[in-house]
Formats: sequence, C-alpha cells, structure tokens
Amino acid sequence: MTVRSTVSLSALLVLTLTLTACGGSEEPASPSEMEPVSVETAVVEAASVTEMLRYSGTIQGTRRVPLSTKMMGTVTELSVEEGDRVSEGETLIRVRSQNVRAQKRQVEARLREAEAALTNAKTNFERIQALYEKDSATEKEFDDAKTAYERAQARVDALKNQLDEIEDTLTYATVTSPIDGYVVEKRSEEGALAAPGQPLLVVETIDDLKAVVQVPSADINRFSVGDEVTVEIGAAGDVTRTGRVTQVNPAGNYATRQFQVQVRLDRGQDRSVKSGMYAEVLLPRGETRAITVPEQSVVERGQLAGVYAVKDSTALLRWVRTGKRYGDRIEILSGLSEGETYILNGRQRLLDGQPVRPTRPAMSRR
Repeated sequence: MTVRSTVSLSALLVLTLTLTACGGSEEPASPSEMEPVSVETAVVEAASVTEMLRYSGTIQGTRRVPLSTKMMGTVTELSVEEGDRVSEGETLIRVRSQNVRAQKRQVEARLREAEAALTNAKTNFERIQALYEKDSATEKEFDDAKTAYERAQARVDALKNQLDEIEDTLTYATVTSPIDGYVVEKRSEEGALAAPGQPLLVVETIDDLKAVVQVPSADINRFSVGDEVTVEIGAAGDVTRTGRVTQVNPAGNYATRQFQVQVRLDRGQDRSVKSGMYAEVLLPRGETRAITVPEQSVVERGQLAGVYAVKDSTALLRWVRTGKRYGDRIEILSGLSEGETYILNGRQRLLDGQPVRPTRPAMSRR
C-alpha cells in the first residue's frame, strides 16, 4: 500500500469517527417520559352564575366646560397647559380689547351729548307746557316740544343699552374658570386670533367621574335613575367600581338606535381612573347555569384557548370554546364536560401528555 493510500484511509477513518460522535447525541425525551409535575386540580361542574349585560362607554368628568369669548381679538395671555389644575374664578385667558374699548369711548361721548340734548329738550318742553297751560303757546308748539323731549329720551336710552352691550362684551376679554378642575384641552396659544364662540380651552372636573355608555333600544328600559351597577375600567388595572345611574336619556340616536346612560362614580383617593378611559357598565340580567373555570386555568395559543385536563395522571391539553367572563372566571362552552378533572393553574410549565401528580385529591372549586 502506498503512502498516499495510507493517508487517505486515515483521513476517512477520522471523518467517520467525527460524524459518529456528532450524531450520537441523545434525542430529547418525549413528554410521556418526563418526570411527573405536581399540579393542583379541580373537578369540572356547572354552577349558578349571574348573567351580566355589558355596555361600553367612556369615563368623563361630571362637568366639562368649553371656554370661549364673544370678542374677536388677539390672545394676549394663555399660560395654562393641559393637565394643569385650575380654581373657580381663576383668570385663564386675556384677549386684546383695544377696538372694543375705543367703541366704548365713542358711545360714552355720544351718550354725554345725548344727555345734554335731553336736558335741553326737557327744559324747553317744561317751558312750553307752562305757556300752553296759560294759553300763551299753541297746541302745535306743545306737541313739537313734547316730541323733541321724547326723542331725546329715546336716544339716551338707546345709547345706554349699547354701552351695556359693549361692557358685557368687555367682560369676555378676561376668561375665568367656572369650576375647580383641570385643563383637559388647549386649543389656542398666545398670539393666536380668538373668534366669538370658538373654544380656547376645555376644563373638566375630575374629582367626581361618570361613565357615559350607549345602550341599545332593546335594553334601555332595563335602566332607571338610581340603579346601582358595576363599572369595569380595564385601562386602570381592571378596576371595578360600583356606580349609580344618574341620567337615562329618553331620546335615542335616530341613526344608531342607541340611548345614552350616565353612571356617577366616586373617584375617591384612587387616581388610576382617568377621564377618557374605556369603561364597561355591567347590569345583572338573571341567574343561569354555566361551566366556568378560573382565568389562570385557560391557556392561550394565538387565537386558540385550551385547558389542561387530567386523565390517568397525564395532562391533556383540550382546546375549548370560551364564553362570557364572570368576575375572575371564564365560561367554557365546549371542550370540557362535567365530572372531568382539570389543572387549576394551566399557565405553569406543562406539555401535552406530560405525567402529573396532584398535590391533593381532586376537589370541586367554583
């Protein structure tokens, strides 16, 4: 055998041994070969539950006030920002009012002139009246003097009314907060043009809150003022509050056939609930029987939901169809039957087909 053949044979032997070593690793054990896991179990059974009707809405402050002005002018002061707390009577906006003040001065000048003319007309009328009573003035002279006096009085009255309107307009050069609350919307800035009726700020009182929900026409008669209902606010950490119905709008929306219902909430010391959050109002409908399991028993895999059942000391993942939520429990419509045993905490590390060891005998948990 040549040297080249010997070297080739050695290289082939080394490669074979390397491939054998690489391919000799053990495959992962199947779930059935794994060590049993201690689990806590319960028995599936139907129980009486209170069926709840759910209506979606929004959390708002009990009072929400847009602030605007009757004046056309430049905003000279607007120092608050969204989220700032304001007090009733606090000045929030100032609008430049030079044009209106100039109109006021003009009207005041015309008023002084009219009052002087009124005084003169009154004096002349009284003099003609005295002469007329002595038959020293004609009836026409009396009528002309009386007419001139009444016309002068009417002009004074008109100018006074005009002055009152201007002074009322000037009050809108300074906009104050009508409530204790917070600035929730800022729609203008210093230097911007203010137009009559155009909101510049929106203030809202949020110490007391309300849930405003839309209710279908078929359910609106279930609500009455004074009813106690449950309000869930998921964005605030699944906060649940008890509220009282304060308003049921008797007129619905013609397009959607929805009616507005307001539920008053006491915010108290909890600041997690904020205006604008999504809320659901729950109204009891009646008692029904349903199969429910704790929320932590349900395993989610994408769009699928499952529950680990236990059979012959083995965890079997059952795909289920879920229904309504009752507090911290979820209704199971299909996939589990009464009498079966299931694992309470399905979110622990488990595999389908893995051996399990209940920590105690299966017992009923509702």
